[in-house]
This record gives sequence, structure tokens and C-alpha cells, in this order.
Amino acid sequence: MKKLLVLLLAMLMALSLAACSNSNTEPKVDPEPTTDDTAYDANAVDISTLKLASTTEYTYNDNSELANMDYVTTALASDHEMNVNFVDGLVETDSFGKYVGSLAESWDINADATVFTFHLRKGVNWVTSTGEVYDEVKADDFVTGLRHAAEFVSGTAYVATAVDGFSDYMANGDYSDEAWAKVGIKALDDYTVEYTLNDSTPYFYTQVEYTTFYPINKTFLESKGTGCKLGSPDVNDCTFGAGATPDAILYNGAYLLSSFDVQSSTVLVKNANYWDADNVSLEKITVVYDTGADPYSTIRGFEQNIYAASALSTAWGDEVFNAFATKYDGYVTESMPNCYAFGVVFNYNRVTFENTNYATDEAARTNTQAAIRNKNFRLALKSSFDVISYLSTTSPENIATATVRNMNGVPNLVSTSDGTPYVTLVEDAYEELTGTRVSLADGQWPWLDKEAALAYIEAAKADGITFPVHIDMLVNQDSDAQTRRAQSMAQSISDNTDGQIIIELVMRDQDTVQNIAYYSESWDEADYDISTFTGWGPDYVDPKTFVEIYSPVDGYYMHSCGLTDLGATNSPDYGSDDDIKAEVGFDQYEELYRAADAIKDDMDARYAAFAKADAYLLAEGLYIPTSQQTRSARITHVVPFSTSYSTGVSQYKLKNTKLQEDIVTVEQYEAAKAAWEAGE
Repeated sequence: MKKLLVLLLAMLMALSLAACSNSNTEPKVDPEPTTDDTAYDANAVDISTLKLASTTEYTYNDNSELANMDYVTTALASDHEMNVNFVDGLVETDSFGKYVGSLAESWDINADATVFTFHLRKGVNWVTSTGEVYDEVKADDFVTGLRHAAEFVSGTAYVATAVDGFSDYMANGDYSDEAWAKVGIKALDDYTVEYTLNDSTPYFYTQVEYTTFYPINKTFLESKGTGCKLGSPDVNDCTFGAGATPDAILYNGAYLLSSFDVQSSTVLVKNANYWDADNVSLEKITVVYDTGADPYSTIRGFEQNIYAASALSTAWGDEVFNAFATKYDGYVTESMPNCYAFGVVFNYNRVTFENTNYATDEAARTNTQAAIRNKNFRLALKSSFDVISYLSTTSPENIATATVRNMNGVPNLVSTSDGTPYVTLVEDAYEELTGTRVSLADGQWPWLDKEAALAYIEAAKADGITFPVHIDMLVNQDSDAQTRRAQSMAQSISDNTDGQIIIELVMRDQDTVQNIAYYSESWDEADYDISTFTGWGPDYVDPKTFVEIYSPVDGYYMHSCGLTDLGATNSPDYGSDDDIKAEVGFDQYEELYRAADAIKDDMDARYAAFAKADAYLLAEGLYIPTSQQTRSARITHVVPFSTSYSTGVSQYKLKNTKLQEDIVTVEQYEAAKAAWEAGE
């Protein structure tokens, strides 16, 4: 969906809205969760007592927090998860994933898909954080929002590059009204906004779901500091959206930010003046901050009737897990597949070594860097990584297996005119590149092969790599789940390479890990050799949304790879590492990407061309896919399929979510699933 750089969350935080919970009281969570090995007693609470006191208040736990409410500029999924509940855009998706009007009642597309005209609802209100009506949402607010995104160098500006003149406006640095008038967005009247594109883009209506296109009231924006004034941007003198302060923005969405306490809780309350308020059942949402240090915190909260859902985790050990599985027999359901792709990111040009276990001398650093830039080494690591065991450290094996994803994207994001899913096109292209046919479908891991791993190592030795090779990987020591996974990964790679690849687990607190691997946007601050803390989901319905993130020119993942990119705000040395990009193959990837994106009039040909880029990424081992965002076997009070189903940011909207007093039974879930699959 949205998709920006996101954290691979621990299981208790990654239940795709199913791990949310509710209570009509303040959350009764342990202020200092236990981290010892004492198991939580599966028989401590009688299942008959588990009934929610209220179905209008919803509480869940998370290990990330809202940091930036400037919704058109932030690129963090942890921000989008909250912000899309505060502000609506033109379109959203319903519970079946169909794009429907949100602030736009309807839209028109011209014959060649270069002009999109959206017709707005009348009477939609902007309100303050206290719920006071401020103004009506008008077409000019969408113009203001996109201009602010450009002038403040939005981290998601790439989503808007289809708009004619938008990229030039950002690049030229001329922020005058005359320069902006050349950009392809116009308020034709108070309730009609028109976008003119630089080329045919049939899927543009899916792009405007994204926060980059959200509206901003100009009067309110410019009241937040002289640096907020359109045409004279100054990030140092503009408090619009700053931090997580309720009055930092205006609201037109289903919820208002009531309060935010750092590393404690975030509270949302229903917007009584919301245009669709009659269909919003939750009156209050509370997000409890939880590092994941205590593996029993969520199940404990569930059995206190606070959390409305909990995963069953294999991290509890077989005895405890089996006891809970038996206790909740008839209530355990499996979360649905999702559109995120997580994996292993390589740092191709590490220059910072403040967090290292091995790099005490230049020779060790040089050898590891040479190994990472070597295709045979990367494929050896991929062939030795037992991903199913890795995922099974926190999930039952059947769930862990179902979570596996084998490509940088979503297998069925698009399909050709004859119904061929995109994943088949990638498989075809991979076979053409390598001479080997593999299944890239979810739910299996075709790469694990010790014999192949050892053969790749011998080839890497012939290329001049000295073994053993040591690899630093940051680990969030505050999360039990993430620590277990890292240990499993290191063990399987060592075992399957006979100790010739050694993953060094650099244990650091959560804040340190997040600041380096998540929040940082500077290529030279990537202080690791490999990272598993980044994931991506689609911003719109086209393969480009995944392929472009590895573009060596302006790809969002370049800084995570220790490389420069044109769009980074602090890459004055952009292009200085072109030789490295060429050495590892990103220049060829760029050619494939640009060739695919140039195809506008034949979607079948476009998809096949993008599949070649995706296959190349896999064949060269430039990135190692591992999983979707964590799936789970869970128990829940969340009404099945009541939430939005989306490949975009609509998945984070809680406006349609409903809770029930009793725990959902398997029978109820299966009936609801059958109805959903039938489109009922």
C-alpha cells in the first residue's frame, strides 16, 4: 500500500489490524514488561470470561510511533498509519480493494489517460483538533497540498512525477506563482480539481489515493510560520505537521489526534463532523507503545480484555504454544496475505563503522565490502538462508511458510489482458536470464540449497574473496521476536556455508536501530553490512511502484544500500559512486526500469518489461526477498473483513473497523471469508 520505508515489526505489532484491541478503560499494561523466561500460564484465565466491555473503543500495541504529521511530505509508514485516519484524500478502497470515491464523488478520464478530473463532495469540513469547524474542503486545497509537497521536497514526491511540470518545479528551485502555474494541477472551480499528466498514465486514479495528493488548507498552512508560505518555503520556520502535536494540522478524516505521549500511548477520538461519521463505529482508538521485550505482553492484554486480538507465538516455546492452541481450539484464525515485501538489503559502500563486531582493521572492512559487491557471494548468502526457519521462530511453521515472499513486489498486483499474474511474467524473465525455472509464488522458499551455497562460495573465492566473511547486522535487542529471528538467520547461514559466512549480530537498543536503519535518509549513515529492517508496499497499482525503489538515480532504497540518489536531501556527492553502481549491476537494472516505464500504450508489454527488471534484481542477488509483513495465527474480537482491504494507504484506515464482544470463531471467520471472496 503506501509505501515507504517501513520497519519489520515484531509479531505482536504486525497483525494487520487484527491485533488491535479495545477497552472502555485506560490500557492496563505493565509499565516495565517482564523479560525473564517465566512463561505466562495458559490456564490463568477462563476463556468464558473473555468478553469486551465495549465495542466502540479500540486499543492495540505497536513498537513504532507517529513522528511527523505533515502527511504530504513524510515517507514513513509509521506516520501514514496514523495520518490517513486524520485526513482523507480523493479516493480510497473499500473492503474488497475496489477504488471508490472519498473526498471525490466521481472522476473522469480523457481518452488517452493524460487528464483526470475529480468532482468533490460538497459540505466536507476542515476541523481543528478540538473538533471546531474551520472551513470547507475545496479544490484549491488539493493544489495547496501538492505545491507544499513539492516545495518541502516530499519524501514521496516520486508518486507525483506523472503530473506535468511537477518534477521541473521541484528541480528548478523557482517557487514563484508563475512557475507553479506551469504545473499540471488546476482548481477549475470550488469542487473540481484537474490533473494534467506528462504522459498516458491509466492507473493515475490509484496514485491519488496516496498522501502526497492529500489536501491542505492554505490559510491554516501559512498560519504555522512564515516558512510555510507558498512560494517561500523554509523548513526551519514552519510548524505545520511538526512532531505529533494535535494542533499541528487541520482534520477532515474520521479521527482527531487527542493526545500523544512519547513511548507511552497515542489516542485518537472520532471526528463528530466527519462527512461519513454515520459509518464510523469506533469512538476511541488507543495505541500503546510496546518494544516487544515481553513476548507475553499481547496475550496478557488480550486475556485482560484490553487487547482485542493476540497472535499465538512459537517464541513462547512448544509447551506454552500448544497449551494456548488447545485452549483456543475453534477460535484460531490466520491473518490474510498482505502487500508488503521485506528482505535483506546490502550496504554496497559502507563508510561508517560505529556499530561493528568485526571491522577492527581496514583489511577486514575491505574484504567484506568486496564480498558484498560480488554476485557469487550474495547468491551464496541467499542459498544458505533458511527463511522458513527464520520466520518460524515466532510463528507456527504453516504460518511462517505462508508468510514467505520470493520477489520484490506482490505476485498478483497486476495481471495481463489474458489473466496471467505478474509473478508468472517474472518467473519467465528469470528463466530467460538464468536458464532455471523457479516458482516465485508466496508460501515456499525455493532458494535454500547448501550445495549451491558452497559452489557459489568457491566461485567467490576464485573472484578473490577471502573466507570466512564477517557481516555486521543490526539487531533490535529490545524485541524478543526480532532477536530470535536474527539468531536463526545467523545460525542457518553459518551451518549451510560450513562457517564461511558469519553474520555478526550487533545488538543495540530499539532507538539506535531505528535511527540508523529506518529514520535515516543519508547514504553515509547506513552503519551495517546488511539490514532486514526495511520493507515496501505499493503506492499505486503498477509494477513501477516496486521497481523504481532500486533505481540508482532516484530510488528510495539507494540510501539504505549505502549509495547516493538524486532525490536525497543530503547527497551532495550524488554520482560519485557511479562506478560501484556499475560494478554491482545497478546501471543495467536502471536501463531495464526506464525501458519498461517508457511503455505507455500497451500494458501487457509494460508488465513484461518490468518483470525483466524484477527478475534481474533476483538473478543478481542485489536484494534478497524474504517475507510479507508478518502474518499470524491469532485470536481476535475484530469483525472479519470489516476493515479496508487495500494495496495502498487505505489499509491503515480504521473508519470501517468493527469489534464484537465475543471472540471470533473459526466458523464465523470462514463464513465471512467465503462471503468476502464472493464479493458479498
